[in-house]
Amino acid sequence: MGRRVRDVLVFAVLIVLGSCLFGLAALQQRTSEHFAIFYDAGLGVDAVSTDYARLVEESLEFAYNFFLSEGFSFFSGLIQVDILETYSGELGTEYLDTDEAGNWVPIIEIAIESIMADYLGYAYTETSLEDLVASTCAHELFHVIQDCHSLHGIGDISEGSFVEAHATAIQEVVVSTANGYLDSALDFLLAPDSMAFFQRTYDAGVFWVYVMDRFGLRAMLDLMNSSVLYDGRYAIDHAFAPLALSFFDIWVDFAVSLATGDLPDSDVIATLVPQAEGSGWWTRKRDPAPIPPVVFRETWTGSPIGVATVNATNQSEYLPLYADDAIGTELRVAHAYGIDILEIVINDTSPMTIRFDGDSATQFRTVVASETNAGWSSMPFETSTVLQPDATVSRIRIVITRSEPGTGEYTITIEPGA
Repeated sequence: MGRRVRDVLVFAVLIVLGSCLFGLAALQQRTSEHFAIFYDAGLGVDAVSTDYARLVEESLEFAYNFFLSEGFSFFSGLIQVDILETYSGELGTEYLDTDEAGNWVPIIEIAIESIMADYLGYAYTETSLEDLVASTCAHELFHVIQDCHSLHGIGDISEGSFVEAHATAIQEVVVSTANGYLDSALDFLLAPDSMAFFQRTYDAGVFWVYVMDRFGLRAMLDLMNSSVLYDGRYAIDHAFAPLALSFFDIWVDFAVSLATGDLPDSDVIATLVPQAEGSGWWTRKRDPAPIPPVVFRETWTGSPIGVATVNATNQSEYLPLYADDAIGTELRVAHAYGIDILEIVINDTSPMTIRFDGDSATQFRTVVASETNAGWSSMPFETSTVLQPDATVSRIRIVITRSEPGTGEYTITIEPGA
């Protein structure tokens, strides 16, 4: 008798526990014009509020209508969206699956609110939860577009250097107040010669934000079409051929804009990260680290300057995944479409001749930019140029970049007189 009573009680407890566990996970669906959104409205680890699910829905619909108005294409039918607990630090993802008929269908995953909130706690750029969600939705939805265009022969998702970089840049066009691309851009901004440009992914978004700011979103559609026939820089050359511009032309202008603080969101970039704490003690009251960092710094006093080795480097608390050449290294633009910036502080108004000598197998582009109270002016040169600084010139920056062949090794001399 006692055993039977015990078994009944155990069974009853199991029923109660099962009911409780069922209540923890309450899968809900929100269906909007273009999306079927699934989320847990219960008490489980994936649970989110109705308000958060609505925010995801509104963000996706806004991005969808924006992209549609700009001429991008989508799959037919509703797009499935799952709001769930993603991996730590992952705000969203997108992938293709197949339906019962074997057709490709896109699926988007968006992180739950707690993961989004955690990200805001350690991000270098300040933004709101609403903008972060909207920016993430735009990013993942653009991956849907990339898949759709690729399957219809008007895009190429095998172009790895385009896929994440373009989505990271376009999220900023859709939600310009988020500045979400800048956290990703730090690896590039703090080490612009740490790797070949076409090996970069998310951090290259800063270049494409500049491209869209200058040429408009239509440029991305043209490039997607070009990428079907051409790879890397050749796709960009083809897309911009009607404007008589090559990728290298655009890249040089970008490099000068980077060196002179003339990129979109330059005010945010200038204060993005603090200087590293020399003592090892972390404090909040620190000056911003220079972005971009220079590889060489010297003062012009009217005497000759020999420029042969790196003497300056990144001073930020943020450590890029890959570093530029260390102090003492012989000067070189080590990687294809890397960028070196040399800074000369002006402390004398006597004329100077800048001479550049680079590896003959490397195609270099060199530009000298001068800063006054009125701003920056720049001038390209090849082997030498003469400057006559006046009292208004505070510093000059020599911007050096390169194409693909060669070693990228170079030296510079700065001599008095013309």
